[in-house]
Amino acid sequence: MSPRFQTSCRPVLAAVFLAAALPVLAVAPQGRHLLVDDVAADVVSPELDRQIVEAVDRNLELLRRDGRLPPKVGAKVSGLSWPMGPTGGEAAEWHATSGFVDLNPAFPGQVRDYTCGTRTYDTAAGYNHRGIDYVPWPFPWYLMDTAPVDVRAAAPGMLVEKRDGANDRACSWDGPDNANYVIVQHADGSIARYLHMKRGSVTARPIGSQIAAGEVIGKVGSSGISKLPHLHFELRASNLVNAAVIEPHQGACNASASTWASQRPYREPLLTRLSTHSGEPHYPTCPDTTEIPRFSDRFQPGQSATFLASYRDVRRGQASQFRVLDANGAVFTSWSFDTANDPEVTTDYVSGGYWTWTHALPANAPQGLWTFEADFEGETRRHEFRVGNTTAIGDMRGLVGAWYEPASSGQGFELHWINDNMALLFFYGHHDDGSNFFVLGQRSGRFDFGQEVVFELYQTLGGRFNDLDPDQIQRPAWGQARITFVSCDTAVAELDGLDGTQVLNLERLGRTDGLDCQ
Repeated sequence: MSPRFQTSCRPVLAAVFLAAALPVLAVAPQGRHLLVDDVAADVVSPELDRQIVEAVDRNLELLRRDGRLPPKVGAKVSGLSWPMGPTGGEAAEWHATSGFVDLNPAFPGQVRDYTCGTRTYDTAAGYNHRGIDYVPWPFPWYLMDTAPVDVRAAAPGMLVEKRDGANDRACSWDGPDNANYVIVQHADGSIARYLHMKRGSVTARPIGSQIAAGEVIGKVGSSGISKLPHLHFELRASNLVNAAVIEPHQGACNASASTWASQRPYREPLLTRLSTHSGEPHYPTCPDTTEIPRFSDRFQPGQSATFLASYRDVRRGQASQFRVLDANGAVFTSWSFDTANDPEVTTDYVSGGYWTWTHALPANAPQGLWTFEADFEGETRRHEFRVGNTTAIGDMRGLVGAWYEPASSGQGFELHWINDNMALLFFYGHHDDGSNFFVLGQRSGRFDFGQEVVFELYQTLGGRFNDLDPDQIQRPAWGQARITFVSCDTAVAELDGLDGTQVLNLERLGRTDGLDCQ
């Protein structure tokens, strides 16, 4: 027989988040770093061009003598795949394009990309950019040092030259012209150059190896004449000095068919990353190349947290809506942002940039798992962080099942986890007159061990077994359940509602094989 609820004088609490109903104000950022289009610029000097051509020719001659050089085929290289990794997950979008091929042979300052735009560069010495520059973004130096980004072959072919061992921390045009690189010849005789790789990362495959499309052939670095870690990807019609460049993109100023399997848009606006930091990130200025992001996903009540949003190809007028949700799902703070709010942005587009906002957490901040989220161009991105000393639950599905208090068997909870973001809770118990009742609630978002999790509970009235009419069902508020999960198998729950209050020391009745919340 279940114990009776104790009468409560406390009012039933409703989950009304007033902050969500208030207008979201545009807030200027406290910090930022912008990826100017030529900041990742590089130069392939005539001397380096000649050295690469001569080295490839020597290797091709050796392969020919050994009978290992396949005959050329007529079909032109096509179906290019993306030349950077990883190939999946959030990190696959941590990049920006800083420059395309310069199709205007005149110089200086007379540039033309494949759309007839100016997203490319040349030099007064007569170098017209001959490739496409892809930058790991944000935190290019930090990524190079801690989680190097893969360079992947864009098309299958034969490895015909490679170089490794050069310094990979160049940050100006004053560095030695000795980039680390990989050169691949395709079946039609065209050449792909992958330049400026990280030292020690160049593929160990021997010259003459057949390279598959998508195969990792190195890591992004900043070797040779380079200002920033990036991949310079260059397609050439042949191995001749100053061979014709193949611009793989089709556009208004390049009528040739696209060489990509799926050509990406010229501008690809995306909110690439949300993150939290203990302070403003340090972005180095040459000759400094040590980047310090100051990532932090744990804070204490009363501490300040810095919130960062990173974009590529963001356009003036494309607003983001930001929210910071506390451990109970309530809006702690919210704001909007458009690059028009930043006086340091003077262009319609920013190829790559991040902006920061710092907020002090309340001294009485609810402890547990908080969420920093943003809406941009119809999509919502989220980043979770912790306040206090709660502990992560490894797999929320490991909590699914029936929970009861052994001392009061006959009542208890049923917990479900759906869509990897929502907990459904059902309580089965008794009114003081002995009749059965159940209430239900739901809560969005993950939570932690040691975090008090609040569920608003509702009754269901108006239904019937025969001739059920869903329109007649009502769900009046009953009260709240405040549950703290101590482990995968124990929890403490406080019920507070129309029938009174009750504290239950819960144990899980069983678990699903193969699921463990640790």
